[in-house]
Amino acid sequence: MIRIFALTTRGLETVSAEEIAALPGATVEQTGYRRVGATCSGSLKALLGLRTADDVFIDVATWLGIGRHRSTLAALNDMSAHIDLYKAAAVCSEIRPVDRPPTFSVTASFVGKRNYSTDEIKKACARGIGASHYGWTYTEDDREADLNIRLFIEHETAMVGVRLGGEPLQHRSYKQVHVPGSLKPTVAAALHRLAETAPGLRMLDPCCGAGTILIEGAVEGTEVQGGDNDPDAVAAATANMNAADVSAGIRLWDARELPLADSSVDRVVSNLPWGRKVSIDSNLNTLYARIGTEVCRVLASEGRAAILTNAPRLVTSWKLRCEKQIEISLFGQRPTITILSQR
Repeated sequence: MIRIFALTTRGLETVSAEEIAALPGATVEQTGYRRVGATCSGSLKALLGLRTADDVFIDVATWLGIGRHRSTLAALNDMSAHIDLYKAAAVCSEIRPVDRPPTFSVTASFVGKRNYSTDEIKKACARGIGASHYGWTYTEDDREADLNIRLFIEHETAMVGVRLGGEPLQHRSYKQVHVPGSLKPTVAAALHRLAETAPGLRMLDPCCGAGTILIEGAVEGTEVQGGDNDPDAVAAATANMNAADVSAGIRLWDARELPLADSSVDRVVSNLPWGRKVSIDSNLNTLYARIGTEVCRVLASEGRAAILTNAPRLVTSWKLRCEKQIEISLFGQRPTITILSQR
């Protein structure tokens, strides 16, 4: 039995926990701020297929008493020198190539105020591991490292892990072209789980941007289509779809006047314009009202929608039943996912 923890977007911990729990041999034991802890039996390779988790790590240590004062850096250095990383390295080498001896990097994040920085945490831990008996070589560039050592510090507790994959799960190779306001793939995948998309269902993104939501649906077998009023966004979405080797109907259109038949889609999943990174050429209230009218028209009688926006009140006014709302943290903002249905 191997202990792991996954990091995810704040607000989506339960969604990621459900995805992990569905894997064979995985048992979720706890969820916390941006984190899901679990135990797994057998191979961990299936964890690399998680879509809603930003990253996943083999749990190697839990350190207590991580204070805010600078003296903590010396303690982190000492604890790093005595940590056991051999088992985690062996598990990783069973899944992907790992050089012997490996190069390693350190990444860190913390909750709460500190009198030291994440960069100082990384250097303290790197010195500790480098000065130990391992003989491993440290690199500051995570892209060059065979193994990444991750510290996730929540108040006075530090969880220490070794990244299971060679790069963060949130990185998708299909993200070749970006546009302003482009959505994180893991959040897009979470929207699909909340909307309950599935193979064979017809899904629409009326404001598709660079196509992230469309692609995350297509790779799971959903029949997807979408469009945008920006030609550059349509071109970006088409390029990214080609890179992902999936297909979708992507069109240049106005989401306020969709060229679609009534009741023609089963799911609507979209990251609507917020008026921040994406300029809006009309009043936000009017824009959302007209998009909402079209969504209600094209959504089938048993349809369901998952809408992300920082103006959720404008979505709950649509003539659909609001089933759930989840506030998340994204790009320094706190937008809300609203789940709607025709029922």
